Amino acid sequence: MIDWPDQLKRDLLARRVVVFLGSGVSKNSIGQDGETRPPLWVEFLNSALEKVGSKGTSHIKKAIKENDLLHACEWLKNKMEEEWSPFLRAKFVTPGFSPAEIHKVIFNLDQRIYLTPNFDQIFENYVSGVTGGLVSVMRYTDPDVHNFLREDRTHIIKVHGSIEHPAELIFTQHDYAKARVSHSAFYDVLDACLLSHTFLFIGCGISDPDLNLLLENHRFNFPHSRPHYLVTSSKVPKDMVSSLRSNRNLKCLTYDAKDHHVELLESLQALASIMDNVAPVPAELGVFG
Repeated sequence: MIDWPDQLKRDLLARRVVVFLGSGVSKNSIGQDGETRPPLWVEFLNSALEKVGSKGTSHIKKAIKENDLLHACEWLKNKMEEEWSPFLRAKFVTPGFSPAEIHKVIFNLDQRIYLTPNFDQIFENYVSGVTGGLVSVMRYTDPDVHNFLREDRTHIIKVHGSIEHPAELIFTQHDYAKARVSHSAFYDVLDACLLSHTFLFIGCGISDPDLNLLLENHRFNFPHSRPHYLVTSSKVPKDMVSSLRSNRNLKCLTYDAKDHHVELLESLQALASIMDNVAPVPAELGVFG
């Protein structure tokens, strides 16, 4: 089981945690055929490469192998042209993914702000269903997206856009560069969020260039800040764990990934249980043993 830090628990009780859901969370869902799961990034790129074919794509295959995923995605998108959007829907919408238990447990963490780069709508569909649509779902392009920092109600923010608006998706090298300029104010909001809240990353990789830049800026602009937390499998090398803490102020909370990550689910259930009887504003913030 993950040994959750007391400070994280205190921040949860105070509802000062931003829960960041990566593609590893969506991977727990299954489509209506009982088999299909949402692809991770490399899996998606390889399936796009297979659709494009082998002719004139050796450099794309090489880019994927060398983890130059942003360029690989950009080149695949350019090759597929008008077939890109239907292909995205075929991968992220058509299978009809149902929420998994981990989506329910994450929402039971009962925080005000959930951020996700996932294009699919699995988490927000689940949350909208159980709350009767009371939770706000916004995209980084929405002109009033900044309000999530100050409003009391729960927000889900799609930091890379939503599959329902394919022209807005941040997916390629070009998309990242364009978004940083065209929506720089949104990145200022994320910057403020990092300074005022504790981030808990679940099911996330460590390769998102925008997020890495924000975290590294915070690490060195505010060297005495408390850490953010990255939940990850114990397969992460110790040297990487040390670098993430040193360069991005990310503290790794590790678990054993065997048996389909059941330890992660059980650990999140234990963490969510501390919110079962909590008042809207915690009266006392104690030490947990």
